[in-house]
Amino acid sequence: MPSKQQRDELGAFLRSRRAALRPEDAGLPRRSTRRLTPGLRREDVAELAGISVSWYTRLEQGKDIQLSAKALHGIAAALNLSAAEREYLLTLARGEALGLDSVPPAPPDAPVSATLQAVLDAQGDNPAYLIDACLNLLAWNKAANGVFGAGISSDLADLPRQERNLLWLIFTDESRRRFVHWERHARLLLAQFRDASRHFVGDPWVTGLVERLEERSAEFAQWWSRYDVERVQETEKVIDHPAVGEVVLRQTVLQVVDDSPGLLFLIVYTPSPGTDTADKLEKLAAESGSS
Repeated sequence: MPSKQQRDELGAFLRSRRAALRPEDAGLPRRSTRRLTPGLRREDVAELAGISVSWYTRLEQGKDIQLSAKALHGIAAALNLSAAEREYLLTLARGEALGLDSVPPAPPDAPVSATLQAVLDAQGDNPAYLIDACLNLLAWNKAANGVFGAGISSDLADLPRQERNLLWLIFTDESRRRFVHWERHARLLLAQFRDASRHFVGDPWVTGLVERLEERSAEFAQWWSRYDVERVQETEKVIDHPAVGEVVLRQTVLQVVDDSPGLLFLIVYTPSPGTDTADKLEKLAAESGSS
């Protein structure tokens, strides 16, 4: 059974998707532009989904109702939801959540294993780090410090624990100046966090992070309310590094399968072909080794 917070989250998500969909996108006649309310009407979604308007209205209002899998899939189809958005809808509507034993929403207390740290260090000049499902930064190599720590501190470990989160860093530190395509990266990372958050609705740590970001960043507050859900990973990042200039990196995301608690992901960056990034990474490594 979904909790009240899950029902409220689901209602807000449905309203945002309905408002973003034009009638012609759903195969309906185009309406007069004089209509003040954007997107589809509740009646439109209910008709396309094959359910009653009252049932759909109650769902948007966060009421405690149960819909069949067929009805939920009908709503997803009516709203033209992507695969990630469809799963977001189904998880909230069914009240599903991953157990905190398997996927902790906050940084785990146990340190990263020596084996995983050795894998990070083995990447040499290529930046690499380890994150959990909520984008908490758990471990990294020296190259990651040299590339992503520039402008933050001499070491990512100097950051307060609650700020060691990719979402926090991209919205609050100097990422705006360092990432050449900052808005694209920030919005995509936010959509990925929204996708993961469906498992942690109401969790105090996640709620606190969102509240702090809403206070700190106007962009975060605006984009968070859009309920964008995405799983596509950015494959290339361009960074204007203060010491070596433009660095172009290819990103690879690997899921870790071991006895660590929760979902862990290894993020490895390699020089983009046809650029001088490899030489610049080597220079940064040499400077780090001599300091």
